[in-house]
Amino acid sequence: MYTIRELGKMFGLSRTALLYYESIGLLSAEARSDANYRLYSDDSVKRLDRICTYKDAGVPLAKIPNILNHEADDEQEILEKTLLMLNQKAQEIKKNQDRITALLNHESAECSSIQIDLRTIMDSLTQIGFGEDVFLQIHGILERKTPDGHLSFLKLCGFSDEEISRILSVINP
Repeated sequence: MYTIRELGKMFGLSRTALLYYESIGLLSAEARSDANYRLYSDDSVKRLDRICTYKDAGVPLAKIPNILNHEADDEQEILEKTLLMLNQKAQEIKKNQDRITALLNHESAECSSIQIDLRTIMDSLTQIGFGEDVFLQIHGILERKTPDGHLSFLKLCGFSDEEISRILSVINP
């Protein structure tokens, strides 16, 4: 015979969970000890193993007694409904994954358009007379004040690693 504590350890369940299973009629103690502790038999262990198997498969606790009481039609129906419910949840999860992927792709697309806009701004500044010397002064100031921010700025502008290396080598000889 096993105490509630021993039974809980065997299945990784709390005393509270086992008492709850008892309260809803899933499990019952076979006997009581002299100290009035609940005692469970090997049959209780087998039953709890089946309870945990069905519970872990997603079968609602309220439906498990029908299965354990060998109501074969109920078992088939309950398992089919549980599978349907799990498939619906899986579809919902897939939709959420697709939405997150779309959001991430949208942000990536926004970054690409920012890169294009920054390149356009840089080209426009060149057209109105800002030369490479002015850009290098700006890069020098940014590099001194915030090197990590400057590197992020260069990447956001769409500069290649080679171009970034060239800019950094000119402002940091």
